[in-house]
Amino acid sequence: LEKVRGENFEVLCETIKKTAFKVTRVGQLVAQEASRLLNIPFGIVDLSLAPTPAIGDSVADILCEIGLEYAGAPGTTAALALLNDQVKKGGVMASSYVGGLSGAFIPVSEDQGMINAVQAGAITLEKLEAMTCVCSVGLDMIAIPGDTKATTISGMIADEMALGMINQKTTACRLIPVIGKGVGEQVEFGGLFGYAPIMPVNQFSCDDFINRGGRIPAPIHSFKN
Repeated sequence: LEKVRGENFEVLCETIKKTAFKVTRVGQLVAQEASRLLNIPFGIVDLSLAPTPAIGDSVADILCEIGLEYAGAPGTTAALALLNDQVKKGGVMASSYVGGLSGAFIPVSEDQGMINAVQAGAITLEKLEAMTCVCSVGLDMIAIPGDTKATTISGMIADEMALGMINQKTTACRLIPVIGKGVGEQVEFGGLFGYAPIMPVNQFSCDDFINRGGRIPAPIHSFKN
């Protein structure tokens, strides 16, 4: 992507797609050889962009290379959607056995670029929620204050469930209330889980909504049949 800085979106998308094609093709060849050596059936190739805390493994840094100062800046959701789509287009051209979630992951503690964005104040929980509409996961590996109310956490999970239900997509929540710590402090998880700054949570109450209990009926997706 460094080679196409300043180029238009068509050039950018073609570059991402070609790169995804090459990486997926190599992945399938390696997997087929492993299948042969182990004498077990070949399964699938998952196209997911899964970051680690290591330098160079950041999805957020890819978004910055696309043209954002930080992940979370205006345009972040569009950039993530573009990245996700081009990776899938390149990947399915390279393999007939694409499966899994096959999309970008945006865990805060496992992506150094995301951590940097939180520390800079560039990204919020609300922006992360918007980003989950166009990628493979929900609110992922996010540290929140330990005194966050259970009803507030329930409301956040309910919002993600609504996005998954209405948009017919995978979503989830890995929200981590860190007991004894507040906004601006940091928690160390270690290994591939990395570390995370404690993010602020909306302080307005959803108690009456959550405490209604019962079950929200399944939505109508179509009147066509």
